[in-house]
Amino acid sequence: MFSFQFSRLRRGSRRAGSLNRLRLPMIFSFTGFLLLFPDNTFPQTKPSSTSFATLSKRAAEARDADRLEEAAALYARALSLQPKWVEGWWSLGTIEYDRDHYAKAALDFEKVIALDSSNGTAHAMLGLCQFELSKDQPALRNLLDAERLGVTKDLRLRNVALYHMGILQLRAKKFGDAKETLGHLAVDGVRTKELTTGLGLAALLLTPRESPPEGTPGADVVERAGEAEVLLDSNEFDQAKRKYAQLTSEFPDYPNLHFAFGRLLLETHDTDEAIAEFQRELQRDPKNVNSMLEIAAVLRMTDPQGALNYAIEAAKLAPQLPFAHYLLGLLRFDTGDPAAAIPELEIAQKAFPQEAEVYFSLGNAYGRVGRKADAAKARAEFARLKAEAAKQPGPNIYGVQVRTLGKENPNQ
Repeated sequence: MFSFQFSRLRRGSRRAGSLNRLRLPMIFSFTGFLLLFPDNTFPQTKPSSTSFATLSKRAAEARDADRLEEAAALYARALSLQPKWVEGWWSLGTIEYDRDHYAKAALDFEKVIALDSSNGTAHAMLGLCQFELSKDQPALRNLLDAERLGVTKDLRLRNVALYHMGILQLRAKKFGDAKETLGHLAVDGVRTKELTTGLGLAALLLTPRESPPEGTPGADVVERAGEAEVLLDSNEFDQAKRKYAQLTSEFPDYPNLHFAFGRLLLETHDTDEAIAEFQRELQRDPKNVNSMLEIAAVLRMTDPQGALNYAIEAAKLAPQLPFAHYLLGLLRFDTGDPAAAIPELEIAQKAFPQEAEVYFSLGNAYGRVGRKADAAKARAEFARLKAEAAKQPGPNIYGVQVRTLGKENPNQ
């Protein structure tokens, strides 16, 4: 996935209770489960015996009476008779989840998904189980699948799933995606310390393990940066800027604080002030690649030669960073050297084979040096990917458009 900067190049600046634990019985009744499968389209085998009918009835009664251990045993017996009983696997999964039996619950939700792979809510619950089991990669994958497929319209589950997805993105150093994911909660009016801390970590490019201890000046910086990000997501731009200005005045040497302020200023279209903040970050840390890339992205339209110098230095310092090569390739092309642009863009293409804009840029560069066949192939791939993107569903329960590519790089 690409960085914050790629998002800006591609589409311009964006405008637009506890989150840690979810208790299920009060949220998902059998009636609620039926809402996941409108028109009774869920795959299910009809009961084949009186024994199954009796067991399923007793299991539901025990569940509704909050006799969870008894209910789990009865559901397990009923499922041994009807292993394709989707509602049974769902109910057993929610019971085991609520008993903190996350490994068992995960197996149950996997059964639901095996019988109905389009069940986004089951993907969300499986992701939450895997989060508790410290299986970060599959957890994030399932929560992203839930985003793609949509979940039942339950606000609390939506918030819990989004929060955990954001935390997983922070753990994976996908700070751009984490900031956007958690920002949707702020836009929707969620106000918790957990969310504020998460947004502060994302803005300052910190993982949860790197979070400063409570009561330290660093923790105060993270919290106040998160408050500024909440204000930004709430369109309280002046207050957000004032909060960051006060923070940078008090803690001028805190790592990535000027960078975070600069990014906020770009969101509010204060580009000259933003560049000044990125320059201050570079004065603090002359090897701050993220600030170099931000400056290069901003200057690309007005001073491509000046931008090129920053991109060259960034690619030299972080050769493992695909976005640095992508931006360097764009600037090589912009400054009249398409032959030098091609190898940089090819690095980006290998890293992000599903990113349409890379193929567009490659097609232009190939065409400029006379590689007509390669240019035609790149442009055809660009057209194909754009057509696929147009078929993507609109905003789902999470309120965001599904994307094939995000905005983070290994440093962000």
